Amino acid sequence: MNENIVNFTEEGNKLIDLFKELEEIIRKKCNANGIITENTTLDSQIKELSKKNSVVRKYQDELMIIKQVRNINTHQRNDKYGYVVCPNPEMNIKLKTIIDEIKNPPTIYNSNICVKRQNMYCRNIDDTIEETIKVMIEKVYTHIPIFENDALVGVFSENTLLDIVNKETGILIEKNTTFREFQDYLKIENHSSEEFKFISRNKNIYDIEDIFKDYFTRNKRLGCVYITENGKENEKILGMLTAWDVFGN
Repeated sequence: MNENIVNFTEEGNKLIDLFKELEEIIRKKCNANGIITENTTLDSQIKELSKKNSVVRKYQDELMIIKQVRNINTHQRNDKYGYVVCPNPEMNIKLKTIIDEIKNPPTIYNSNICVKRQNMYCRNIDDTIEETIKVMIEKVYTHIPIFENDALVGVFSENTLLDIVNKETGILIEKNTTFREFQDYLKIENHSSEEFKFISRNKNIYDIEDIFKDYFTRNKRLGCVYITENGKENEKILGMLTAWDVFGN
């Protein structure tokens, strides 16, 4: 027997059942977000929900394609030929994945794109700049969090060096120069051409994509995102993300 043969009826039934589950979840999510579902189409529900739900927004186009296949099979099925279109098994797998993610959005801290604290390259306020720059060049690191007594006191990046040069500070970076000698330039609020955000570990990964995209469309540079328990700057740093971590993966 050829194990690659697709059972038209079985896959068609799966799609119908999964789509019923999707419709129910979309209705519940709409109701929870104050979106009217009575006498409205699924298309309009998905469109409105996508404005508030980043998972639905992520998969909106795919859901419309799957809906078209579902509609054909629902309205044009007959006893003689069965389903007119046999959905690719991968379509059913994808739909199940989307349903699961709408139910339980994948959180950023538990994702494989989050750089956990133990894997972050961090420096202490009294470490030397020269040594740090060498590692940044070798490892292609762009933003280095600077700590003092386990508290984040700033970020070192190319922007930091440019600010020092542009403001003609007269500071010379020598072999033993430490970060403490120009601590003010490290402070997050003092970076002239980039910004930083703090987010909760429970944010979902598509929310993070939207944050970076929003900065891009506004011609703003988001240096990196730091992850804490509740998204507050004064909390312990649990991880971080750059645009490369989000989109490069």
